[in-house]
Amino acid sequence: MKYIDHVQDLGIVLMPDTENGPMHCWDGGGMREAVLMEERDYVYLSYDGAMPGAKEDSYWNACLARSRDYIHWEKLGPRLRASVLDHPDGTPEEYKDLRSASSPWSFYDGSRWHFFYVGADHCSPEGVPAFAYSTMYAWADTLEGKWHQRSHEEGKGGHLSLPLGGPGEWDEVTASPGVVLENPDYDENDPDSRRYMMIYSGACSGITKRSLGLAYTNDLSATGRYDDADGHFWQKAPEPILPVEDDIENSSLFFEESTGLWWLFTNHIRDNSYTDSIWVYWSRDIKHWDPKNKAIVMDASKNSWAHGAIGMPSVKRLDKDHLIMLFDGVRGDGIGHLERCIGAAAIGLPITLL
Repeated sequence: MKYIDHVQDLGIVLMPDTENGPMHCWDGGGMREAVLMEERDYVYLSYDGAMPGAKEDSYWNACLARSRDYIHWEKLGPRLRASVLDHPDGTPEEYKDLRSASSPWSFYDGSRWHFFYVGADHCSPEGVPAFAYSTMYAWADTLEGKWHQRSHEEGKGGHLSLPLGGPGEWDEVTASPGVVLENPDYDENDPDSRRYMMIYSGACSGITKRSLGLAYTNDLSATGRYDDADGHFWQKAPEPILPVEDDIENSSLFFEESTGLWWLFTNHIRDNSYTDSIWVYWSRDIKHWDPKNKAIVMDASKNSWAHGAIGMPSVKRLDKDHLIMLFDGVRGDGIGHLERCIGAAAIGLPITLL
């Protein structure tokens, strides 16, 4: 595969708190899955905070930080909470975010922020949120204000935005969130058209393979109970937009006006084990992607500090000549999901290949 040209590694920009730090109880075990947002004079970063210690009764929460330059960050604390913190006797049947409320992708509708986050009802023996991953819903008036989780409403701990696929389908064990945007093909005069779309992650069981799919809604707050086949869910397209053999997950999107291209940033999975690199696909049609049109953005050969695991990308325009990309990784050769940091890279515009 080819590489993207003009990618500048900016190093680590955010690290877990040490034992005496005020955030150690929330992110002392590591931080993953950086998601960028903007509001007023700040840029904001949501990241998954792992509690210290690798154990099965761990839990993960979405934490918030803010910055004016994407490099220097002030931690603000958790904004989404695993339900076990408020319901210690809760069960996986009651709460689909019992052990993890993390990785929220957002959309601002002009008056309210809508968040679509990963819920997991149990962790692995190593303390990492485990399949099945669900897409769950929260909202807030401001990014720094209180975030209201649908799962914390009476009787709605099992409510999801996206249902899992049925047995044998490509997204039967994961239907987790990705970038949300207004549907560029929306037609208000067409009763079958949907105003909003999401590029979500799916995975199948057996030898796990992953890809990305499309989902649509007119109601950003739509949810239904996970075991209700007729629930008020987002509508999913039946097939992924890229082959599961590519084994990718997570989505961040950039539209380059000068070229008319959509750029889809995602993770590649190595040996069904860990995310080892960031890939990008390009297309003129956001709903149709050619798997041959892809390149590597970041891997161990291009990174100064992470030479094993390199995790989920999130991109925003930095200035007229650059994108900023934040991602997680393990310092050195580690490939685990814990003890990760957040790094940054600048990508020159227009995007070109080496």
